[in-house]
Amino acid sequence: MYDLRKLRAKIVFLTLGIISTLWFLFRVIPKPSRAFYPCMRAAAPFMSGFIIYLISVWGVVMVSRKTKLKNLNVRYISSFLLVFSVIAIMAVTPVKSTVSEEESVTKTGTEDGPNQPFGKGVGINPGRVVWVWDPEATNEYAVNAFYLHAPENTNQKVASRMFADGIKQLTGKRNLKKSWDALFRDFNRRKNSEERGYTKGEKIFIKINQGTANGKLRPDDIKNGFYIPQRMTDSERAKQGLEGTCETYPNMVLELLRELVNEAGVDQKDISIGDPISHIFGHNYDIWHAEFPDIVYADRMSENSGRTLIKLTQNDLLFYSDHKRSEKLYDMIEDADYMINMANLKPHGRAGISLTAKNHFGSQGGRSAFHLHYSLISPVSLGKPTNNGYRKYRVFVDIMGSRYLGQNTMLFIVDGLYGGGSNETKVPVKYFMPPFNNDWANSLFMSQDQVALESVCYDFLRNEWNGTYTHSSANNEYESLPDVYGVDDYLHQAADPSWWPEGMTYDPDNTGKALSSLGVHEHWNDRARKQYSGNLGKKGGIELISVPDTLVRQLK
Repeated sequence: MYDLRKLRAKIVFLTLGIISTLWFLFRVIPKPSRAFYPCMRAAAPFMSGFIIYLISVWGVVMVSRKTKLKNLNVRYISSFLLVFSVIAIMAVTPVKSTVSEEESVTKTGTEDGPNQPFGKGVGINPGRVVWVWDPEATNEYAVNAFYLHAPENTNQKVASRMFADGIKQLTGKRNLKKSWDALFRDFNRRKNSEERGYTKGEKIFIKINQGTANGKLRPDDIKNGFYIPQRMTDSERAKQGLEGTCETYPNMVLELLRELVNEAGVDQKDISIGDPISHIFGHNYDIWHAEFPDIVYADRMSENSGRTLIKLTQNDLLFYSDHKRSEKLYDMIEDADYMINMANLKPHGRAGISLTAKNHFGSQGGRSAFHLHYSLISPVSLGKPTNNGYRKYRVFVDIMGSRYLGQNTMLFIVDGLYGGGSNETKVPVKYFMPPFNNDWANSLFMSQDQVALESVCYDFLRNEWNGTYTHSSANNEYESLPDVYGVDDYLHQAADPSWWPEGMTYDPDNTGKALSSLGVHEHWNDRARKQYSGNLGKKGGIELISVPDTLVRQLK
């Protein structure tokens, strides 16, 4: 009976060892980044113990043969090694995480290394992100950051050319009409399983970023056309917290509207634009409305000055997967056949970065988005991470996976003409990393793949704001916040469900069906070359297309 029990133990150990080793090698060899996955970390100790056991037994046999020690009982020694290997497995198997809470608070950087893609790319060219850079787009000598939206500070012709070049590079088409048709067709293929382009009468909602307007505009400013106060000096504005912010400026949106109407053939009345939680600044509205008076300009609180009142949906449409609450959205979002998300390139005091996912904090139906801060890396105190690290619930994943928000978006855009300061409430500052070299960022990013786009913009922000550079004195409070450990946790989880927290199932539509991969995540090889897998001739990762193409080269 004793020998039978030992035999069973050996069979179990050897079976687990063989299976875990084959599983680990099968998964990790094609894609090394999978070694970080929770299932791989669970299999690794069994594989290690099994290999240690085999090597040790082989070593004992070799010693026995070479020394001809007849009294060296290999069978008993191998049994001892079996017990030792099992103890080793128990000792090295992690209980929860390989990083303690204390370590995660102070640790910086990312958990995955460069060029280790995971997830599934989205789009006509899956995983493609276009970055357009032109230093002629902005006035290098502009000094009053509060009024960077002024016409003399941005060259509209250059901005329009940048946008048009980006659309054509994204789709691989030679002209704008074909490019927009390709975007609509690809989106309808994925969303509706239909091979068709845009159909007359279909609605488009453009989500812009005007989230701090409530804090910057006074009631009398709202009555007088939503204009930024110009009656105060810079010092007076600073004393009252009105030092400005990095939000949607008119130039890139104007070109987007031109292309939708003139190239894609969308009627003005079928386009709505706004930030539902806030207003549209007067300097934006004046420029857009002058050329497109029949577009619907949405506002949550007022129908003054040509705005249209946006209304809450009757029912909750967004269900948070930690089951703490659900949320109403807005009628223009619910009715939209397509959404376009245009965010800004900037750090964020609680999330680390603020891009297209964070932009939708303005789309939920609460009076503010404060109730969602608990899922960010700095939920309690601005700029002080207490919820960083990986495999934690992140509301961004629900937002990106919502059928009304992330999954109803045909185009994701990040306006980086003026890169944001150390957090979302600060004015833009000049960026130092190449090719910016102490000039405005002069950049535009776009993709059909939200995960890929945010991954690329995250690489830019974490390298610009990692403590290497010192920006203007008004913007250096949280110089390293975008480089905090775990800022990209939501991108890991959006790319691959194996990164989800234990026991968590993301189902933002409350359908009973868990989300699958929402896009592909990867980090570039280094900030000088800025190359992803697609730039290195490998498949399955991000491809960063730069305009001009000399910015990102494939190494020969």
